[in-house]
Amino acid sequence: MTTIVNEENKINAENIFYKHLSMFTTGMSREDYANLFTEDAVQEYPYAPAPFSTKIEGRDAIASYIENVVKGATDWNFTDFEFSATSDPNVFFVEFNGSALVTSTGKTYDQIFIARITMNGDKISNFKEYWNPTWIIDAFV
Repeated sequence: MTTIVNEENKINAENIFYKHLSMFTTGMSREDYANLFTEDAVQEYPYAPAPFSTKIEGRDAIASYIENVVKGATDWNFTDFEFSATSDPNVFFVEFNGSALVTSTGKTYDQIFIARITMNGDKISNFKEYWNPTWIIDAFV
């Protein structure tokens, strides 16, 4: 069975994703960030090295985790977004580049990200992000 991708769902997911990045770039409040997610949302980072978390459960825990990540660097910048729909109208992928200046080391963190975003209405229910762990260690350690 073929599922027709709903353009409205795709635009909604893109808008929510850009709001997600606002936590890094414009100082979005913790509460506003938490409200982007369902209560039982899960955020996953399968390649995260210790001491970084590989899985965070619940929107409040996600907001706390990201709040700490944001504090670890300044001058966050994200570019080159490429969104891809899937056969499931609630699941989208985005590939993008990001950079920041790491506060503790003074190093620049450059990364290529790929994220799978699962939506439940106008909220993120699962956010799974892939990135190169070597690059994060080089910048943050």
